[in-house]
Amino acid sequence: MANAALPKQKDSGISPLDKLIKVPGGAKDAGIFLKECRHTGKLILRGDPSDDLFIKATSKVLGYKLPLTPNTFLKNNEYTSVWLGPDEWLVNSLPGDESALERDLNIALTDIHHSVTNVSDNSTIIQLSGPNARSVIMKGCAVDVHPRALNTGDAFQSNLAAASVIMWQLDLIPTFNIMVRASFASYLWKWLLDAGAEFGVQIQQ
Repeated sequence: MANAALPKQKDSGISPLDKLIKVPGGAKDAGIFLKECRHTGKLILRGDPSDDLFIKATSKVLGYKLPLTPNTFLKNNEYTSVWLGPDEWLVNSLPGDESALERDLNIALTDIHHSVTNVSDNSTIIQLSGPNARSVIMKGCAVDVHPRALNTGDAFQSNLAAASVIMWQLDLIPTFNIMVRASFASYLWKWLLDAGAEFGVQIQQ
């Protein structure tokens, strides 16, 4: 758990989608719901999963064991960890907690081979949900997102409408978190609005 003694990182109030997301609303009978998960903390954690000391130290900080199964994620009320590779994870924190988490991981992993990189300003997370969410993704992604192939707890890295993304499924609605580079956020948001138009889109806060 992040040390409360360290002040939360101040929210700059700036988002790559600020100019596009003005007022929530949209279709009453929407099949698609969109929102930005503003200022979520994002760290890239690397280490040796076969090193018991690494796994125990990270588990103590996060409150759970890092996911070791490819293309999966685990979460609790504070952190989400997405498997990116054999020795690499994306770790999300609540807004403003990323600096404390970065510090706590580095302290816990002292003398253990690892790296922690804060990439919070590098990207943003768009949340896509609704009964037609899979249909929208299928319009621009080669990954099979049918329930027989992708379900709650699964994650993947691919391109969505030519934008490089990390995506994970949160629930059976279904709800997907889509992490995209800040420079592509506006483009992807507009694409999602266009791709979801036939189903009705509602923007949420």
